[in-house]
Amino acid sequence: MKVDEDISFAKLKMLWFVNLDYKAGMHHGGNLRFFNYAKELASRGHDVYFVVHRKKVDDVVARKKCLDDLKQQGTITDYFEIDYEYPRPRGKLSHIVTYPMLANHLLRKYQVSTISTLKDIIADKQINFCLFSDRHLLFVLPAINQDVRTVIDWVDCYVLYHIRQIAVSLKKRQLTGLPKSVRYLIDAFAQESYYGKRCAMNLVVSPVDKQYLDVINRVTDRNSVLLNGVEVKNPRDGADKIKNRIIFTGNMNFPPNHEAAIWFIDHVLPLILKRKSDVKFVVAGANPLEDLLGRRNSNIEVAGYVEGMGQEIAKSELYVAPLVSGGGFKNKVVEAIANGTFVVATSMAVEFLGPDVQKQLLVADAPEAMAQHVLAFLDNPQEFETRLETLKNLFSNEFTWANRTNELISIARGTPAYDVQDALILKTSVRH
Repeated sequence: MKVDEDISFAKLKMLWFVNLDYKAGMHHGGNLRFFNYAKELASRGHDVYFVVHRKKVDDVVARKKCLDDLKQQGTITDYFEIDYEYPRPRGKLSHIVTYPMLANHLLRKYQVSTISTLKDIIADKQINFCLFSDRHLLFVLPAINQDVRTVIDWVDCYVLYHIRQIAVSLKKRQLTGLPKSVRYLIDAFAQESYYGKRCAMNLVVSPVDKQYLDVINRVTDRNSVLLNGVEVKNPRDGADKIKNRIIFTGNMNFPPNHEAAIWFIDHVLPLILKRKSDVKFVVAGANPLEDLLGRRNSNIEVAGYVEGMGQEIAKSELYVAPLVSGGGFKNKVVEAIANGTFVVATSMAVEFLGPDVQKQLLVADAPEAMAQHVLAFLDNPQEFETRLETLKNLFSNEFTWANRTNELISIARGTPAYDVQDALILKTSVRH
């Protein structure tokens, strides 16, 4: 099917290039997006095929089990594992040139076989929509974009991410890793600019990421926001709250989560403990680093991996999202509200929400102001019950995977889509 033909087809036959973290399951933000969208699409009768780059360092058994489980559960229709390798010296040279067109020229003879294989899959399965979420396989896009509608789901704008990481490093005077971070920033800019102009549409997960992408690729009419949804499998409404228990969650070897936890412990928590010495701060999430583990004491619990994260959030009196770096959609904020726990956050943690919705939360960037917000809530949590209920109802209505999937289907078909930036969650006034 040529892309200039009518693509308002009834059934999607979708090839989704995913950067799969097969070990993390639903505890990885990318997987959360891939699996929930795929599951929703498959439940509506669409065909969803994952394309996974097979790497030498992979645990083959674990990767295959993950994919087989997804297929058996009906999350995906099927999957294809793709080989793409090149000599290390040639790879280093392509990395030095940065610009994707030149890099692809250097690696072309190693890419040909992969491109040919994928073209055969597209023809055999009658694919009518390709979605790229694996940056390592973007070289395929220019070779197929005349034959099938191609969209890139960048998820997060890496330029934004690296700019903020560099800012954190400079503020801490941690200069040793700065050259590498600058290199990553240059690579991200080249990639998001080059490929962003060569697809039918670019997707990102928050309005702030879109603002940066608009500047980078300068094709604003092709850039759109596709938010994540939320699903609470075992709602914990009415869970017994543990008084003065504060929680923060996430994969703790992800730099923005680690930095947030450290910042809160070092700069905010001491101010809180001066007033309330019995406050317990729980950091829950896999892979905590030694720097964080070393801060454990009677007021600080580093729980590590938790199976029932929803329950841990639900029984905490307050959720804090003290993010000072990173970007994208903050699943943790939506999940906290969905589990009936109010949120105190930095402005960076709630920037994906509109200003009217942010006003329902307690937002502060300075340690003193955040500590005051936490104490104000702990002193009188009942005062915030109406706000919490308003937010919970709003999120449960707007942030469903079903609603988000309607938008993705419109994007795939090339039909006018509901503009998420006009959505209730971003624009409407909320009654106080």
